Amino acid sequence: MKLESQIVAVNELSTEEVEQMCRLMQAHYEGVTEDQFAADLKAKQWAILLRDQGCVCGFSTQVLFDHVFQGGVVKVLFSGDTIIDKCHWGSIALPVAWGRLMLSLLAAQPGLDLYWLLTSKGYKTYRFLPVFFHQFQPCYNGTPTARDKELLRSVAVQRFGNRYDPISSVLRAEPGNQRLREGVAELDSRRLRDPHVAFFQQRNPGHALGDELVCLARFHPDNLNPYIRRQL
Repeated sequence: MKLESQIVAVNELSTEEVEQMCRLMQAHYEGVTEDQFAADLKAKQWAILLRDQGCVCGFSTQVLFDHVFQGGVVKVLFSGDTIIDKCHWGSIALPVAWGRLMLSLLAAQPGLDLYWLLTSKGYKTYRFLPVFFHQFQPCYNGTPTARDKELLRSVAVQRFGNRYDPISSVLRAEPGNQRLREGVAELDSRRLRDPHVAFFQQRNPGHALGDELVCLARFHPDNLNPYIRRQL
């Protein structure tokens, strides 16, 4: 059955929707408490919801912020808690809904310098990047400009402080942080044949403990892969 997607302002989410989202996180992540989930959700602007017969089966929370950089301002969309139920793995409904949100932001402000900030606890999240973009960082075959490398460092330091390691681009987990449950995004030799997955493992060896690889990509039509441009 085709999944239904909807972008909802966080302050318009119903109590039932929030409860379903929290249960979905707890089913896939260890260390998720209701209070922690509610606090993280309150700091976001939108939630992208996926529904199967009316029940929330996937979501991603989003917040847009300004970042002052080298005398100018760039817009950054940060994706927070993101999960889709295992029975819907392989669906592109969530990335397509997210992409349409980004396109709507560009349409509202033509010429906007827009970036996506993503933190990846697992390889499945990191794999969204090569599906969407020609260029992003960090990447196994990427050659970011000095400006792009400094932009990632600048955004990450402002957002995460000294938890962020600029050498590895890893956000170190703290006691009590969330981590993926066993079986959700485990690696094996077959998956590691994918160079993007192998790179993720090499750069973020502590992902099973909750460490996150901090990533940045410019959202611009010229940087989108042709398949995604057609889907959007």
